[in-house]
Amino acid sequence: MQEFRVQSSETEAELLFFGVNGDNFSVAFSSGTVNCQREVWAYTDAHGLADLFEWMASQSKPWNTLEGWESIEGEFKLYASCNVRGNITFDLEMNHLGCAEEWRVQTQLKFEFGQLPGLAKKARAFFGPSPS
Repeated sequence: MQEFRVQSSETEAELLFFGVNGDNFSVAFSSGTVNCQREVWAYTDAHGLADLFEWMASQSKPWNTLEGWESIEGEFKLYASCNVRGNITFDLEMNHLGCAEEWRVQTQLKFEFGQLPGLAKKARAFFGPSPS
């Protein structure tokens, strides 16, 4: 799979994963007013994002913890929460620090509990299997 897309259930916003190349992948967030893109170095843990989606999809009811994944150097962070109605919120952070023109974007993406099984399959196809 060449890309993996998470579409908001409330707005035109979306999170796009693309360009897997070994331990790297790219991620982009777009909405009506905010657009950003970042290459992420996942080291050997890119499959951890697929693990996160699979864990969420395995839940039979909304959970009350904050679950997430962060890249080893912190350039991309994704944390998920789910309320009792099954509304899922991703808290996202992308940044490019340590350069002449640093930037940081913190935003949210909302989607529904019922979308999780399909997203988990797409995430695993994109990021690949977990190591044995």
